[in-house]
Amino acid sequence: MTDLRHPLRAVCCSVSLAGLLAVTGLASFAQPLAAAPDKSPAERAADSRLQDLDDPVERLKPVKPRTPTEQSRLEAAAWYMTGQLREGRNDFTGAVEAYKKAVELDPEAVQVYRALVPLAFSLNQTKDAVQYALKALELDPDDSGLLRRLGVQAASERNLPGAIQFFEKAIASPKIEKKSAMYVLLNRDLGILQAAVGQMEKSADAFEIVFEALSKPKEYNLDDRTRGALIQDPATTFERMGQVFLAAKRTDKAIAAFERAAKSRKGKPGTLSFNLARVYEQTQQYDKALAELQKYFDAQLISKEKAPYELLAKLLKETNQSDQLLPRLEELAKKDSKNLLLQYYLAEQYVAANRLDDAEAIYKKALEDSKEPEAYAGLVSVYRRKGSAEDLLHNLAKAIGTGRDPDAQQRNLEVLEVELKAISQDEKLIDTLIATGRKHLEGEDGKLDFASAYILARLAATAKKSDAVVQFYRHALKVRSDRKETILGELGQYHLITNEYAEAVKVFEEAVKDESLDKSKPNFLYRLSQAHAFNNNKDAALEAIKEARTIIPDHPLLHFQEAWIYYHAKEFDTAVKLFEQFIEKFPESKEYVRRSQFSLSNIYVQQGDQRKGEEILEKILEQDPDDVSVNNDLGYLYADQGKNLEKAEKMIRKALDAEPDNAAYLDSMGWVLYKLGKAEEGLPYLEKAVKAPSGSDSTLWDHLGDCYEKVGQHEKARDAWQKAADHAKKESPPDQKVIDRALEKIKNQKEGPGKLKTEPKGSP
Repeated sequence: MTDLRHPLRAVCCSVSLAGLLAVTGLASFAQPLAAAPDKSPAERAADSRLQDLDDPVERLKPVKPRTPTEQSRLEAAAWYMTGQLREGRNDFTGAVEAYKKAVELDPEAVQVYRALVPLAFSLNQTKDAVQYALKALELDPDDSGLLRRLGVQAASERNLPGAIQFFEKAIASPKIEKKSAMYVLLNRDLGILQAAVGQMEKSADAFEIVFEALSKPKEYNLDDRTRGALIQDPATTFERMGQVFLAAKRTDKAIAAFERAAKSRKGKPGTLSFNLARVYEQTQQYDKALAELQKYFDAQLISKEKAPYELLAKLLKETNQSDQLLPRLEELAKKDSKNLLLQYYLAEQYVAANRLDDAEAIYKKALEDSKEPEAYAGLVSVYRRKGSAEDLLHNLAKAIGTGRDPDAQQRNLEVLEVELKAISQDEKLIDTLIATGRKHLEGEDGKLDFASAYILARLAATAKKSDAVVQFYRHALKVRSDRKETILGELGQYHLITNEYAEAVKVFEEAVKDESLDKSKPNFLYRLSQAHAFNNNKDAALEAIKEARTIIPDHPLLHFQEAWIYYHAKEFDTAVKLFEQFIEKFPESKEYVRRSQFSLSNIYVQQGDQRKGEEILEKILEQDPDDVSVNNDLGYLYADQGKNLEKAEKMIRKALDAEPDNAAYLDSMGWVLYKLGKAEEGLPYLEKAVKAPSGSDSTLWDHLGDCYEKVGQHEKARDAWQKAADHAKKESPPDQKVIDRALEKIKNQKEGPGKLKTEPKGSP
């Protein structure tokens, strides 16, 4: 049967080879193209005979010889036909190779790229496919098909801004028919992406086209299959479009979309009522919103989870009826007693109102029917407030579970995240819990279950109580040896974080020597190399990485780690050589290539070559202007030298907007404001930086001291500089420059407060 999707393939199937060659203008080629791909079609033609008794075919001598360019194009056309034939025989790998030879001969043959790109993607030759697609777009920037394919690829790599750009170009292409199914599909894809990055106005623009096309399918030439696919797609149902319209404050469109959702087979009247309640809430028609919301409650649905009850609380607050929330929830819970989401929400409101016994009763009742971690987490919330350590520990253990599935336990820990954070901030409560756990261990039976020991170890770790951390992790390991990988990994990592490097070495060496952990041996060797490096044992660190590479020779991280070890040891010449080798050998490992580039930049700065360090970062910024790390690091370098300060501030703000709690970015912002003569504005950033979990850094304290001194808070300045010196002494190896500089500032201030000397060149 003729394949009408590929015109050239259709010709191949309907005419003889000789006829095919005549049709394509290649009549001098009489031998099948796939017969000997190592020879060009012209060479094979010269060797052929039409019949066994024929004289050899002699080459025709053209009146005007072909130019090299014409010959290359002719050969390229032949390889293109070879690719078409092979593709028709389902020899897709062979077809790709033929197409590649065609574009090597004729790099401007756009039709070959169009055939090559989808095949390369289907064979997972992603890098080549993207390269060829971009080349084709240079030749034809308006090829909407290729633009869409690149957009899909960018989205699959989580590069949503890049994907949006490709789809926007595809939609703007003059070649795309504005009343076509492809135009609708492009807008569907674009709308999804824009909503994902919070561009709700633009997403609404795109979805308006989709909504109109679904309302008038004939105008957009939508066949039943395409229309059905659009409606069935969870990301573009009428309800989802209505949510986007609502977020963009297009209430009329939102109502229309929600009503269409209710009329569709998937829509439910109760769901429509909830959505309409949201619309009325947005337009401040609170009575109508409450009335529609009650319809949702009467339908006893749970599809919207807690959102309807949260909307009820908001509407009652807007109408000054917050005192009616609990009675309304109690009435709903009585009518819908099997609705656990409602029961849990009511219990949460009881906790908020300090009606802890009522909340406890609901959670215990829920546990009679189901041992869900949410119910245990609720009891944890109750007992934390009551200060009942025994009950709290019991329910913490129950909440994370005692099963053999580590992934399930991790999910349960995520359910507990808010409560665990609250407990970790209450040192007195942690001490009480630790004492309770030790009481169990020291009792007559000396028993403490795995989950209790494990959660106590993690809580002790948040409070940096090392004795308790080791005690409870070791007990957990004794109870559950099958969790050895997790426990040793977390215990070793704890020692690294707390700068207990010798202890970290011991833990990771224990893991490396354990035959039951052979599958994880490379990972533990990598961690062991980190511990040795921080413990100032470069040779042992290199030996660990060497052993890891005998198991996994070509893993990029293990090659990067070797360079990092020399970098950490400040053997910069060797580190530079290895980082450069890494970049050349593993260009596809983008994360570690970027880290190598940052390390190289830092090396040059530390060696006093500020400009060379800047050039590396400037090149990265040119390639990726939205990279927050390079915006911060380059902005900081500019600020530290007192140049390009306004530009530096903008760059650092971009980084800080992306990660508002990043201690390094906060420090950079405080420092650039200090350099701009805005010390009072910079002070809050520096104060927040040193309070961050990763803010115990000598440089941050040094900057804070300078800022305090500038605003006249001399005592705080001395305290900050002393902390800078203390932290620098604890670093591995100790940073003598920071120590000397901080102590010199303290000395100078004592001699004359407020007369701080200008920072020496090369200050952090």
